[in-house]
Amino acid sequence: MTETTDIPFYALYGEAFVRSDPGLIHVESIDFRSRELSWKIHPHRHAKLAQLIFVQEGTWQAELDDQTYSLGGNWMVTIPPGVVHSFHFSPNTSGYVLSIDTALLSDQHIQEELGDVLQQVFKPAAVTFKSEEQLVRFTRLLSFLQEELLILETDQKRYTLNLLKLILLTVARQIAKNTDDNTPMQRETKIMLKFKALIEQYYLEHRGVKDYAEQLHISVSTLSRLCHQMLGESPKQVILQRLLNEGRRKLIYTRYSVEDIAYSLGYKDPAYFCRQFKQKEGLSPGDFRHKNAF
Repeated sequence: MTETTDIPFYALYGEAFVRSDPGLIHVESIDFRSRELSWKIHPHRHAKLAQLIFVQEGTWQAELDDQTYSLGGNWMVTIPPGVVHSFHFSPNTSGYVLSIDTALLSDQHIQEELGDVLQQVFKPAAVTFKSEEQLVRFTRLLSFLQEELLILETDQKRYTLNLLKLILLTVARQIAKNTDDNTPMQRETKIMLKFKALIEQYYLEHRGVKDYAEQLHISVSTLSRLCHQMLGESPKQVILQRLLNEGRRKLIYTRYSVEDIAYSLGYKDPAYFCRQFKQKEGLSPGDFRHKNAF
């Protein structure tokens, strides 16, 4: 059974296509939707929208398909159409959500001018700012775009389109800086990304921290230090979190029994899965499913 068939498509989050037309470009603050949803945006996807999620202040977790990012302020994630994504923001997180209709991105003139930039920008990824100056500029551009979309002025379409181009070019610059930077912190970030990739590959096998450290060619103590430093958790907690994230998704978006979900996650004892889940969530799997039912 393909679970993605159970994940909803939206125009903007919570708004079905038949009831919503956000326009070719839409900008809103993160708290506009997140505050009333307890700062949790459940897994969903957009068929006709590409998005940039940018956080100025606050900690947050982003899931893009099966990749999980634990981030702080001054980070953004880039989301192409069709990618399943969800977010959990800390209360009072500030930032912007930029949504762009694919009809605009596929326009011939846009493709001729920014085709290479669009290919670079719209891949599922997390990007940080290396320059305070670029950060300030990017924030201003998003603010200007949001303001322009709320007023009626002559040449508004041309004005907003040029602002959008500057925003996308700025994002492309940051992606290039993230790629080219080879500082020790960048190397440590790459280790963490590799660790997350290995978890994605092997989490159903319940491998131990030592196994992952050996594949990363680092010591267990180094992996533990990096996890606490960059993710705020132990390696064991990070591994368990991925396993339980999958359990949460199955509880919400499938009709499998709790026992079947436990077995599908590699647990030999469903009761052990239930104990771990309740310890982490504060709810039993059954209560969690009932609370989050659509």
